[in-house]
Amino acid sequence: MSLKDLKIPIPEIPLEWDKRIRCGNTCVWNEGKDSEVRLDPPQRGLFAKRFEDGWYWVCGCVVCLGSKDWSYINCDEHNACITCGKKRHEAQTPHWGHPKGFECNECSEKERLEKKEAALARAKELELDEWDCYREDKIICPVCFSEESCEEVHEHGDHEVECHICGAEFIVEVEYDPKYTSRLKGEQP
Repeated sequence: MSLKDLKIPIPEIPLEWDKRIRCGNTCVWNEGKDSEVRLDPPQRGLFAKRFEDGWYWVCGCVVCLGSKDWSYINCDEHNACITCGKKRHEAQTPHWGHPKGFECNECSEKERLEKKEAALARAKELELDEWDCYREDKIICPVCFSEESCEEVHEHGDHEVECHICGAEFIVEVEYDPKYTSRLKGEQP
């Protein structure tokens, strides 16, 4: 039987307990109360879910389920770097979350360096210069000419930004071109 088809009853948890939280792989019912119960799933990749007739351990591995959601619950088979396949317990450095598991720091850094080199090569090939960053509708890094997010940078004035591709620190000046509409007091638009 595959992991995604498993449905194991949890007899320790009464049906009337309708709330549980997750703390890593551990599921917790009645948190902070005298009746608190903490249980780990019988195998990696399972989590507790309530159905009409009780609580069950069911598959939570997004890869096994073919889901696009983030769940942070991976079975042993899929608890590996999405790029190199290194198992989580083999990773010597921190890792980065991903919808299908994680990416080890080595692979993440390698990917970042490849993107940086490609962006710098593209900027050199196109002979881009500071005028390609002047009065644009988006924020452009003046070193690698990659587009930056402007979610945090919207108020008038100068803002310090770090490029997510090449790591360059630069200043972004936000300008506004105000428009005015006038009408007589009391008239509706």
